[in-house]
Parts: sequence; structure tokens; C-alpha cells
Amino acid sequence: MKRAFLIFAALSAMAVGLNAQDASFDSLMSNLPRPAASPAVPAPAPAAERDWLVMVFINGVNDLGILGYANKDINEMEQVGSSDRMAVVVEYGVLGIDDPSGRNLQFPRGAKTLFVTRDSDTSRISSPVIYSSNDSDMGSAANLVRFVKRAVRKYPAKKTAIVLWNHGDGRLGISFDDVSKNYMEVDQLGAALAQIKQVLGRKIDVFATDACLMQMASVVYELKDSASVIVGSEESIPDDGYPYNTLLGRLSANPGMNAEALGGAMVDAYGASYRADATLSAVRTSAMPGFVSALDNWVSAVKADKKALSAAANAGLVSSTSRFAQEESKDLEDYVDRVDAALAASQPVKSAGEDLKDYISTKLVILNAVKQPVQKSYTRANGLAIYVPDQRYNSANYERLAFSNDSQWGSFLLAIMSERLK
Repeated sequence: MKRAFLIFAALSAMAVGLNAQDASFDSLMSNLPRPAASPAVPAPAPAAERDWLVMVFINGVNDLGILGYANKDINEMEQVGSSDRMAVVVEYGVLGIDDPSGRNLQFPRGAKTLFVTRDSDTSRISSPVIYSSNDSDMGSAANLVRFVKRAVRKYPAKKTAIVLWNHGDGRLGISFDDVSKNYMEVDQLGAALAQIKQVLGRKIDVFATDACLMQMASVVYELKDSASVIVGSEESIPDDGYPYNTLLGRLSANPGMNAEALGGAMVDAYGASYRADATLSAVRTSAMPGFVSALDNWVSAVKADKKALSAAANAGLVSSTSRFAQEESKDLEDYVDRVDAALAASQPVKSAGEDLKDYISTKLVILNAVKQPVQKSYTRANGLAIYVPDQRYNSANYERLAFSNDSQWGSFLLAIMSERLK
């Protein structure tokens, strides 16, 4: 207030000594010295938008980290590295060993975000750390969201792929952190991907799980609104995981590929890298509503036919269905085939079953890779597993999933459980 009053007083005094014609306020102001114009500061140039941003969330806070598989896969990524059309970013948390005897564990002191650069040295990780965090809980879905937000802001791209790397347990969850004892339940993962979709303003193009047992109907359905293509395995993933040098090499050579092309390339590269005991499929999520409709038609036909329901509930038939390391995870098409085979010809159940299998193979599954089981017990893997309990129905877990509410599969499981009690 004091400074404004003094300035006004000085201006008034100056005005008294001027001729009346010059005493206007405008003319007075025109005689005051003007400050020099500040040079224009150019706005920072926006980051160049790449074709693809590939984000890999590596939870090595477990035996996979101790055994070196996390480091191995990052070194595979470094064989290709990022480019002006493809950015590869890794969130890296690992439980390691800090002495040559292998007796003392090195506990994580936080997670690191790496921008993957090309390097031919496979003995060490040379990619620069672009972010460090004290939060080392790699079983946290919120941590996954934070990682993706940072990467998306720093490396904008037209298309995005997210790979979640760790142990998986199908409908029971993924990304188990052996220090925090935390993990992501499937509904939590679904909520996390929904947040990421909101940040992107569009669906994630490809969401892949480099983790065991995740390609189940209930898991894919939980994620369908947030990702266009979902890649995963019905069976256990071998310890070596995805062949990152091969699949990133294909994307680097053809960065213009779309989501379905990348999903197919991941499956093809994975299938080519193993001789046995491996399954992987890519699923088109836009086909999930039609899949649920076809599945419900089959379920309705089975429930309306006493012989079909009896066959579907038969413990021997269920036990003989192609199963995976989580034994209540069965190959859906194989289960349908076995129920149909137990019935007489020309049944409505058979017709609904054929329609369901045709929909899965022609509309839902983009590509499926299956390697002959040697150490595994599956006999068929057609790209999508489903929950069929041998004895007890786990409603506490299963009924939390959207698939249980939006399809008739939950009521079908209750029907076959009741049928077994007769």
C-alpha cells in the first residue's frame, strides 16, 4: 500500500508542471521509460511419439530373481534395445545373492526403472536407471500402475504393450512377492488395468503374462475392457520365459504392426523357442461377449439334458480332461468334447458344443502354440482354460470375478456339484 501511494504522488507532481494539453494521464505514461522486452523463451519440444512402448514389470523378488532369470531376460532385451520407433522400459525388483557361497540373500532396497538400450554384453545389465523408488513391493497392483504412468509420460507412443513377469496361479492371482508376501489378485489386476486404460485414454493394445497358468476364461474376461489382445499360457511357463530378444527383434523390424500382429508374433516366437512342455495363446478381447453367449448356450443345453449334466458332473470324465499344473484349470474345448462324446448322436448339446468350439478357434483365439508335453500332464491345449473343480467349488475366490456374474458358468458349477451328491 505504501509503495503504490508514493508512485501516485510522484505522478501527480509531475502533472502539475506540464502544460494542460500535455497533462493527460495517457501522455504522462507515454513519457515514462519502458522496460526492455524479455526475449521469447521457446516451449520445450514434446517428446517424439514412437510407434510402440513396451513395458515389462519384472517381479524377481522370489526364486526367479535368485536364480538369475530376471537378469537373463533383461540381457535378452538389451540384445535389441530401444529405438526411435520402439521404447522398451522395465520395472525391476529382484531378490538376489550377495556372496559367492550363495547362502546370504540380498533383500531388495527398492525398485528401479530401466530404459533398455542395446548392448551385446550378456554378462551384465548396462541399461540406464531412469527412476529409483524405495517402494520395493512388487506384488502391489498400485506399483504396477505407477510404473506405467511414469513410462507413458516419458515415452509417449501410439501403441502400448505391458508384460507382467513373475509366477502366476491362474484365477488365484499373479506377481507373488516373497518379501512383502503380497500379490495381485485377478480382480485387483483388473482394476489396475482399468486405471491404466484411463491414463492412456484408450485400451492397452497388448497385455501379456510371462507367468504360469494365466490364460483362463475368468482371467481374460476380467481384463477384457482394458486390453485389446491378451497373451498368456494355459500351462506353466518354463523358467526361461519369453524369448525377449526374438520377439523384440520382430517388433523392431516391423514397428508398424498392430496389436493382433504383435500378439501373434509373441505366440509364434515363444512356440519356436521351446521343444516341449509349453503353451501360449493370444486372445481377441472384443470376441469375449460372443464367447460368453456361446458358452451360455452350451451350459443351458447341458443343464436341460439329464444325461448331459450327469456326464459333465462325472468325476472320471472331469479327471480325464486335459488339465494343467493347477489341476482345477482344464482345457475348455477338451472338456466340451468329452461331455459330447458321452452322449448319443444328434443331441442339442452336441450342436451347442460345436458352435462353442468353432467360436473359440475362429473368432476368439488369434493364435495358439502348443508343444508336446513331456514333463507336463496336459493332453490338449486349445488356447483357453476354464475352472472345473474336481471336488470342492471355491466360491470365495471365484464369485469375486466378473465372469462368475456375467456368465452362467458359476451356476453350472453349482449344478454339477449338486449332481455329484445324488
